[in-house]
Amino acid sequence: MADAIVNFLAEKLTRLLEEEAKLLTEVHDNVTSLHDQLKILNLFLKETQGTKQREHGLVAEMVGQIRDAAYQAEDIIDTYVADMIRRRKMNRLEKVVIGSVNHALMLHKVAVKIGDIKTRIDNRFGNIEKYGVRLISAKGEKSNGEEEETERVRKQRSEVEEDKVAGFESYSRAVIEKLTARVRDRDSRLNVVSITGVGGLGKTTLARKTYNNVRVKDTFSCRAWGYVSNDYRPREFFLSLLKCLQPGEYSDMSERRESDEELKMKVRECLNKSGKYLVVVDDVWETQVWDEIKSAFPDANNGSRILITSRSTKVASYAGTTPPYSLPFLNKQKSWELLFKKLFKGRRKCPPELVELGKSIAERCDGLPLAIIFMAGILANKELHKEWSDIKDHMDWHLGSDNDNILMDILRLSYDTLPSRLKPCFLYFGMFPQGYNIPVKQLIRLWTSEGLLTTHDSSSGSRTNAPEPEYIAEQYLAELVERSLVQVIHRTSYGSVKTCRVHLVLRHFCISEARKDKFFQVGGIINDSSQMHSRRLSLQGTLFHKSSVSSTSLSNNSSVSGTRSLLCFGKEEVSDVKKDQWEWLFKSFKLARVLDLGQMNVTSLPSGLKKLIHLRYLSIHSHNLETIPDSLCNLWNLETLDLRGSPIKSFSAELWQLKHLRNLLLLGPVVLPESETMPNLQTLSTVALDPRTASLLENGRFPELKKLGLHYEKRDDTMCECDPRVLLQSCLHRLSYLRKLKLIGTTEIPQNAANVCVFPSTITKITLTKFGFFNSSAMNTLGKLPNLLVLKLSSQKSDASFDLHCAAGGFSKLQVFVMVEIMVKSWRVVKGSMPSVQRVVVRNCEYLTELPEEIWSLTALCQVNVSCPSRKLAKTLQNLEVKNKRKLVVYPRSTN
Repeated sequence: MADAIVNFLAEKLTRLLEEEAKLLTEVHDNVTSLHDQLKILNLFLKETQGTKQREHGLVAEMVGQIRDAAYQAEDIIDTYVADMIRRRKMNRLEKVVIGSVNHALMLHKVAVKIGDIKTRIDNRFGNIEKYGVRLISAKGEKSNGEEEETERVRKQRSEVEEDKVAGFESYSRAVIEKLTARVRDRDSRLNVVSITGVGGLGKTTLARKTYNNVRVKDTFSCRAWGYVSNDYRPREFFLSLLKCLQPGEYSDMSERRESDEELKMKVRECLNKSGKYLVVVDDVWETQVWDEIKSAFPDANNGSRILITSRSTKVASYAGTTPPYSLPFLNKQKSWELLFKKLFKGRRKCPPELVELGKSIAERCDGLPLAIIFMAGILANKELHKEWSDIKDHMDWHLGSDNDNILMDILRLSYDTLPSRLKPCFLYFGMFPQGYNIPVKQLIRLWTSEGLLTTHDSSSGSRTNAPEPEYIAEQYLAELVERSLVQVIHRTSYGSVKTCRVHLVLRHFCISEARKDKFFQVGGIINDSSQMHSRRLSLQGTLFHKSSVSSTSLSNNSSVSGTRSLLCFGKEEVSDVKKDQWEWLFKSFKLARVLDLGQMNVTSLPSGLKKLIHLRYLSIHSHNLETIPDSLCNLWNLETLDLRGSPIKSFSAELWQLKHLRNLLLLGPVVLPESETMPNLQTLSTVALDPRTASLLENGRFPELKKLGLHYEKRDDTMCECDPRVLLQSCLHRLSYLRKLKLIGTTEIPQNAANVCVFPSTITKITLTKFGFFNSSAMNTLGKLPNLLVLKLSSQKSDASFDLHCAAGGFSKLQVFVMVEIMVKSWRVVKGSMPSVQRVVVRNCEYLTELPEEIWSLTALCQVNVSCPSRKLAKTLQNLEVKNKRKLVVYPRSTN
């Protein structure tokens, strides 16, 4: 991945030379010369990537030295830029008295260091011929390692349906037989069935296929699914079960405050009342975990079952009440069937000249489904016999007892075929904890802030024609999903990826590969000397332990000054962070671009934070943090400020000096100060709907805003005396790029005298929550929005019931309609309304007694999801004709 690292620095220097020319005036020639050498270096690295040359010890050493030189050059440039910015802020006298000599010394030092790096690079190239590496000419002669041919990423596809995976039909029948046999034999005790096998063999896929089987659904009136992993987290596990058992009550799990033990008891209580149940406990690693969770599963002597998957036969035998089901490998025929289905999706036939090669490749995967899926990703978009033959020839695996090595070889092959631009983004998944469902929005913001996206337009030689970084990131993610390297965990209501993660074996590979390239390190605390040389640190524990809260204990680890990112995923144990700990943090991470302190428990942010001038991303979720210091205005590079876990109610106008800010994410409602124009702000949430906000938006202070969250609260002061409908009109009519709008606590949908919706026509998604009033008039007003794709109505705060009427021609592009906990009595859909609706969700709408008959004739409709219906609605749904039931999913109301 050294080529990606060098390319990143070359692009960074291009950006600095273009955008910060004044800062680099006195070292411009040095930086330009270094930039040119880096471009040549990158050609060499691309020429050798993925070839046997990289396996040569001397070449590998040289590649590592080039990477280290690039890192050192980045440190020098960033340190110089930081010093120049500090010098900018000096007054004239300070520059004369303090700064002149230091500035001259600094310039000399930078020039010498850049010269040393250039000399080292020259020496490396002087020895290239020794290594037998052919360097391509600088005249533009293309090679296999140059920029891959660009093509538009195909529309994102869903993963293969579990029930269509080749070879699993017979396996599923065997597991179903184990689950139901004793029920037939009137053995009503609680039994535990286990599936075991090597990682990547398909244990979870088999469990999912079994879980969704019609016979299983008919046998067990209640089903729930929980994921454990080797990084077992009781809270997440029990909440995932409760979300299955009581989807209405546990739809928003982030707001739950129960202890782990209380959640466990809640699971037990739900299962006690559910009748015959099936619970899948996926990926158990330790017997101790089973001992901790098994008390959540009551034995009501009613034929209930637990289905466990585990890599460990010890765990499977320990927990299971029957002998474990050992999942076999796929045979040759089933392996080829799986590869064929992944590659051709049933749309076309495999070219005859590729059939034998394909069967050979499938066979060499040795029956491991994950390996076959990886190979399908490698073969995708390749249709030449030579391409398939070359791929087959590089499948040099050791087929033996050490399955992990076999899988690592497969992962290596999949990784090496990735374009350079995707490699760092893929490895970045290893930064997150195992089993962690990564929010895609967070991932995209991190990739952007890290500088991992290639935003330079190579065709024009400039950045002006490049698309938005968020768009590029979405395309990168789509390609990684298509290559089966990233698993989609949840999708949004309109089908895009909401959360994702990589398979645990892939995560292990990412961590191993990243360690070699010094890309990142993962650890519990900062106490490993090997971490000091990594560009990024991911702490899966806490930053400041109770046992190491002094600067004395931290000073031994002060050499992390080259670290560019710190991600913390643990909950901080100490009650607050001390001054010397902050000082250590600012000194050690002075060049950081990303600082995610997670749930660090602080009451304030110190002014010293202003020293981190390279920071692009700052996130902290502390329930005790109520203010934002003015010193943050010095973080002039900041793009994302995420304080959604902190009850901040206001901040000073100094923050608006952050002209690069793209995402301001607050828990809200936050009262905004007066502002100058923020030319790059795209996401603003959640802010108070008040005259100040209305004035700012009406006067075009946020011209590029795409996502907006507004919260209206009736207050005793004069700030909010205005009619919220009037305020909302003022807020919205100047937002010509707005795509997503969330309104909390509003009263009525505004419309002008001509009964025309005042919302921007660009809006694609509207969420109304905790609203006070809604009716068919408001519905018809929203129905006139020409680009609205998603409408969500949730958590009505008043007791006023209402009727919904969707007029003909309304909601012409709407794809998803969601109603959650609202007082709708009747819902009527006139013919010609909602012609494009694909999914309808109705949850906890206790006054709704029937669904409109017209929705079943909507040709685009794929699914109607009803949770916790009223008794009358539940009875109505039971009487639906079979042809309609294929589109219907019902989660009955809990019998408490």
